Amino acid sequence: MKKIVTFVLIFICVLALVSTLTGCTKESANDTPAEKAAVCFVVGGHANSQGLNMNGPLVQDTVYSTIRNYGFIGVVSADGKPEVVHAASYDIDAKYKSASKDKLDMDARSKATNIIVSMQSVVANDPEVDYLAALRLAVRTLSSLEGYDSKRIIVIGTGLSTTGVLDFNNNLISAEPDVVVNLLNEKSEIPDFSGITVYWQQMGDVAAPQKDLTSAQRMKLQGIYGGLVEAGGGVFIYNEIIANPADVTSQLPAVTPVELPDDTPIYFDPVVFEESADDEKNVFEEPVILTEEQVTFIGDKAEYLNPEEALKTLQPIAEYLVQHPSISIMLAGTTAGDKDSDFTISLSRARAETVRGTLVELGVDERRIIAVGLGSINDPWHIWDAGYDGPAASSNRKVVLLDASSETAISILNQSTP
Repeated sequence: MKKIVTFVLIFICVLALVSTLTGCTKESANDTPAEKAAVCFVVGGHANSQGLNMNGPLVQDTVYSTIRNYGFIGVVSADGKPEVVHAASYDIDAKYKSASKDKLDMDARSKATNIIVSMQSVVANDPEVDYLAALRLAVRTLSSLEGYDSKRIIVIGTGLSTTGVLDFNNNLISAEPDVVVNLLNEKSEIPDFSGITVYWQQMGDVAAPQKDLTSAQRMKLQGIYGGLVEAGGGVFIYNEIIANPADVTSQLPAVTPVELPDDTPIYFDPVVFEESADDEKNVFEEPVILTEEQVTFIGDKAEYLNPEEALKTLQPIAEYLVQHPSISIMLAGTTAGDKDSDFTISLSRARAETVRGTLVELGVDERRIIAVGLGSINDPWHIWDAGYDGPAASSNRKVVLLDASSETAISILNQSTP
């Protein structure tokens, strides 16, 4: 009898344990409901762009899961005058949500296919392209929505705007990303990305007649958009995916090719010169910028504000040149503003001459240094429309060091008098 009682007790405990585990499993599934997302796509089907690739998981999975979980999808066309071409909630009446999982899955797949096909057919109506305006429109599309677990913007396009505030024809690709972001912030042109994650694919995937971007220029483009999204309180994620071939037969409104500088300048880093002092590497394969902060001049003069600091900055450059006697350099002075005068040209040259004099004092043969003044108009890295104040204007006041035998230096010599 005792054994029977024990067996019954054990059996009851096992049943209770199984029941408890089953109950926990069921509750765990209910504790993690599917995410209800609001997504806005920005698609750049315009001239000078590779074809849009809608086959990757970022597009396919996002569209399907958003529809399946009763979310929201918007679509913005990115051209010279961006517009919302689709905006819809995919919620359904509660009575239909009780349908079988297979039925709900099939309906979601069908709707997802229709949306993706429609996005592939979205093309530009207006000439040029303004990605910043398109982003702002996408933010506005999402900002008024409530009751969603997440908000996302997915951009598919080159990012190379040719009109509006973020017009890369203004040579913004030559600037450091933080300079461009600060310029946009000064003009109150950064949208409020709070609570929004921005995904971007095919950035820099241009097509003829637009000249291809270098790897460094692509990184700058990512830095600019990533910086402005983060400055607006959002999260930026770049998605690497291969573009579709460009459709050269497609008739689309014209997009002005952005003139990209052959050599994108890098900012002076004394560590680079110190580490390269004993090898054969030519640090001036790319132009090197001495910023207004690194070599500061008295306003409208060619005199250092702090001669000791200027000497400390130029010391590693001089040491490098002394140890690499085969390298000759050009010093090109530049100024802020978008207009030139005899004064600005003379001032930019005088400042380059001042730097030249310091390098000579530090032991560099004067015959190896050419000094020229470019002012602003002849500066191939000049950021246009930056004015005279702020970080963008400051970056236009600089002295650029180039290998004197480079194509860029030779081109400058052909339009300047040393």
